[in-house]
Amino acid sequence: MPSVDGYWIKTSNNENHQIIVIRNQGQSHFMLVLATESLPPDSSIPIEISFDGSKPNESYLKLLEKRNDQSIFHIELNDKQKDYYISRMIAGLKMTFIFDKNVRGKNRISFSLKGFTASLNDLLIADDIGSLDQGWLLKNHKDHELFCYMMSNISIKAMQNRIKGYSYSRSLHDIEKSGHSIIDNNLANIIQQVYNIPKKQLPTEPKAEKYTIFRNCIKQKQQQIH
Repeated sequence: MPSVDGYWIKTSNNENHQIIVIRNQGQSHFMLVLATESLPPDSSIPIEISFDGSKPNESYLKLLEKRNDQSIFHIELNDKQKDYYISRMIAGLKMTFIFDKNVRGKNRISFSLKGFTASLNDLLIADDIGSLDQGWLLKNHKDHELFCYMMSNISIKAMQNRIKGYSYSRSLHDIEKSGHSIIDNNLANIIQQVYNIPKKQLPTEPKAEKYTIFRNCIKQKQQQIH
């Protein structure tokens, strides 16, 4: 979702805790919202964060706001950690926050990031190009950005169809035309490129590859210009 602070998305767990990811001008920011009525400490809270049981990384939570039923924290991360966390979250891995037992009675909070992947990829693309609205992109002469965004959507759909066992011709019939000639005239070629990928190289979760596909498309145009 767009805001004055950039684009943001959130996910919740079954305890109503939330992770919020904000993307603004190429920079990622992470917040943790704890559903709690207890008063948080004034100082930063040391935590460890792991993905799917991997070796935890140390970080800190800095209190931003205390409400009646929740406390909102900024997760203090350096640029290298931010890039790592984005890559792990895109992969749809389970994210766990580990607290010192003196800070919280329950010292582990986990989030399943399945289903979060598609939104996170769109978040990264929106921050790169300014919007995902087709009309806005055309009005602002971002024809190639629109092409790459729509091409990535088609590629993901074609990968999903291929994993289901659809033939190339069935995918070509199944994937609807966009109404944009620059895409529709290349639809068969976009789908064919997916079917040219060796089967063992197909991603198990195509949605996780959307931003990579988009960026590769953008880079190809940049290379042609230079």
